[in-house]
Amino acid sequence: MAERFRVITVDARNHGSSFHSDSMIFDDMIEDLLELMDHLGLDSATLMGHSMGGKTAMIFACRYPERVDRLFVVDTAPKDYPNHHSAELKAMNAVDLSKLESRKDADALMSEFIDDWAFRQFLISNIVRGEDGDFKWTINLPVIEAHIPVLAKNALDLEDTFEGNSHFLIGGLSYFVDQSDFNDIRFHFPKASIDVWDDSGHNPHFEHRDRFVGWILGKVALRQVQGEKDEL
Repeated sequence: MAERFRVITVDARNHGSSFHSDSMIFDDMIEDLLELMDHLGLDSATLMGHSMGGKTAMIFACRYPERVDRLFVVDTAPKDYPNHHSAELKAMNAVDLSKLESRKDADALMSEFIDDWAFRQFLISNIVRGEDGDFKWTINLPVIEAHIPVLAKNALDLEDTFEGNSHFLIGGLSYFVDQSDFNDIRFHFPKASIDVWDDSGHNPHFEHRDRFVGWILGKVALRQVQGEKDEL
């Protein structure tokens, strides 16, 4: 993607290389994103988010529509979710980092709780070696775990809408979005296109990387034909 666009990948607070904080709510993450755009001098940008990041992107687009050229949302919907992360949390908490010798060992431990290999790799990507050579979580696991009930809620209000171009990609094998959610998506995002990949789970960007990039480029090219500027 970076061969054609300026691409900025954002780690949410308590994730990746970003700072850790005791607070982990959508209002925080939206303001983090706004502050980052201001810091980088970005008047507007194409915004893409997956899962929790997709929720953040949806809310940001509704609150700051003038800052969003187009919106991509991957396998999440504007709705309340049950607390269905118990298996992931059990898997991550089962990994004793002090005894871990390799990521392969972490995968073996997590496989007792999670069957989906791709999803295990997604979780394991949060394990890195520190400067002392020992493994550590990049995520702030206790804070994230404590805030999951809040993050599972639909953070959009009834009046929240984004009138710009929106593209939703849904994994047909995922339980995060089903067809009954499409009306709610289009209520908040009237120009939304919705694509369902029947052979994909919750992480189509990981499971079908090349197709995923092609999907993005196809949507951008379509808008360019209709006169939009070439920015991402």
